[in-house]
Amino acid sequence: MGIMSFFSTTCETRELHQDPELRTRYYRNNFKQCLEAMQRYADANALEVKNVNQEHGEIYLLGPGYDLIMTITQTSPIESGVDMKINYFTVSGLGRPKRRAMEIYQFLEKQLNFKGVSLHP
Repeated sequence: MGIMSFFSTTCETRELHQDPELRTRYYRNNFKQCLEAMQRYADANALEVKNVNQEHGEIYLLGPGYDLIMTITQTSPIESGVDMKINYFTVSGLGRPKRRAMEIYQFLEKQLNFKGVSLHP
């Protein structure tokens, strides 16, 4: 983790992220199953689900001191990609945005059928 990313208050995952840990994760699950898994994460971590936009595959969550937008892209009837953007409301992130993203991916890997990382560049 570079010094700038350590202090950054935001973290965003994407297909070809320069940090291999922050690349899109794919699961053998549909949108609804991914959404339900994220709801379980929210319940377990005291996050408030503020909005679910099924048309764009986005879930907006609010946690203590940060917010999170998760995007679920259903690539086939039985495969979905999951990306997220996390924003902390502080002067310095101190590595928390990336740690939170990794924690969410680890949770989803236990809840869903993990398929792979960065499968559709």
